[in-house]
Amino acid sequence: MTKLEETKRFFDERAEHWDETCTHDPQKLDAIVALSDVRGKRVADIACGTGVLFPALFSHGAREVLGIDLSDRMIERAGQKYSDPALHLVAGDLFSVEERGFEVATLYCAYPHFPDKEALFGKVYEMLVPGGRLMIAHSESKETINARHSGGKVEELSERLLPAKEEAKKLAPYFTVDILADTSGFYLISGLRK
Repeated sequence: MTKLEETKRFFDERAEHWDETCTHDPQKLDAIVALSDVRGKRVADIACGTGVLFPALFSHGAREVLGIDLSDRMIERAGQKYSDPALHLVAGDLFSVEERGFEVATLYCAYPHFPDKEALFGKVYEMLVPGGRLMIAHSESKETINARHSGGKVEELSERLLPAKEEAKKLAPYFTVDILADTSGFYLISGLRK
């Protein structure tokens, strides 16, 4: 089984109870989306899971949202929870998505599960219009995220978060980073497509 297949299986197995076991502070979600500047824009919510960001994206005026997740079961749960004509869901590998022309791409609580960062940034670059924003966000500290991803299967399927300043260097060929936060309450790296 490939690492991609293992990751899909891991999240498929947890989808049914994901929302009970993985909770998020709505005020932090609101802040992340506000910084993403989605009003009137077409948004790709990468690794959207069960759709935790969807309410904030729409309340901040996103024109259209494409939720993409590797896990069929996560997408199925998202579809059960949300129905909006401006919401489209895709179950599958991000790298097989052919849609382009997005003005914002969000990657919330999923960045450690993409082992090839250069391929990730290259793909998001292709999906975004020039000047489009990529927002990588966690509503917890890198220490909390790294601790959660240590031990067992999840450690095998995750990359440790480095300090945001170090991670941001990986975006440099594709994005002009203009937002960094590496605090006890947030881990954010965001930039505009070159």
